[in-house]
Amino acid sequence: MSYENWSARGRTPGETETEVRSALDAPQVRTRQDAAIALVDAAESGLDRETIDALGERALEDDDPEVRQFAVEALGVAGAAPAVVRQALDDAEPWVRAEAVVALSRAGGDADQPLLVECIKTDPHPAVREYAAQFLGGVAEDVPEAERILAAMLAREPNAFARAKAAESLGELATDRAEQALEAHGVTDQSEDVARAAKQALASARGTDPEELDVEIGPPSAPGSGPDTPAEQSVDGYDPAGSFDSARSGSGSPAPGGAPGFEPRRDLNTDPEDRT
Repeated sequence: MSYENWSARGRTPGETETEVRSALDAPQVRTRQDAAIALVDAAESGLDRETIDALGERALEDDDPEVRQFAVEALGVAGAAPAVVRQALDDAEPWVRAEAVVALSRAGGDADQPLLVECIKTDPHPAVREYAAQFLGGVAEDVPEAERILAAMLAREPNAFARAKAAESLGELATDRAEQALEAHGVTDQSEDVARAAKQALASARGTDPEELDVEIGPPSAPGSGPDTPAEQSVDGYDPAGSFDSARSGSGSPAPGGAPGFEPRRDLNTDPEDRT
C-alpha cells in the first residue's frame, strides 16, 4: 500500500489500510486529515468495505471541513458510497460540496443532468457551479436544456473560472446553438482566459485548429480587472454558509457567488437574449 499524495508524505498515520482507517477516528484533527488524504491515493486500488464505511462517516459527521472534503474525494476515487456523496452536496462548507460534484462526476459516477443543473442554478459558491458546468456537457441527455443553461452561464455567471468551464462544455456539446453562444458570449469575454477557453471550445466543436478560426480575442485584461474583482465578489452582509439553505430551496439569496444582482435560478434559466 503506497501513499503518493504530496501533502501526506512522511505523515501517513499507518503502514496498512487497517491502521490508516483507525486513524480516521483519532482525536487530533491533523491525524484525521492525513489519514483521509492517504486513503485518496489508496482508493485507486480499491478499499475495504470497512474503510468505505469509515470514510462515509467522516464525510458526513467530522467536525473538520478538510477531513470531510478528503473523505468525499477518497470515496469518489473509489467509486463508492454515492448516496453518502450526494448527502455531502448539502454540506455547509463549499469545498466539500464542490468535491462531491467531482466525486459524483467521475467515470461511471452518479452525477446526472438534473443534479448538475440544480447545482449550477442554486449553489451560492462559484466553485460548485464551475465543476457542475465542467461535467454537464458530458452527461447531457436533454441537450436543449444543457445548451440554454451553459449559454446563459457563459453570458451572466460572474466568476471567470465557471464561465470558462461553461465554454468547455458548450464545445463538448458541439451543436449549432452551442457554437452561437461561444461566438456571441465566449470569445468576446473580457477575461482573456475565458475568451481563450471559448475559442478552443469553438475549434473543438468545429473539428478544426483554433488558429484557423477567424476569431479575434480582445487585448488581455489588466490584472484584477473584469467580473471577478474583489469589489464585485463581495456583498455587504452576504454569508455563503448562512445563505446556503435559502439559495438551495429557491427562495433566492443576496447575490449567490458574491456578484451583486446575480441570481442563478433566475439568470441561468432563460436564454441570454430573453432577459429583460
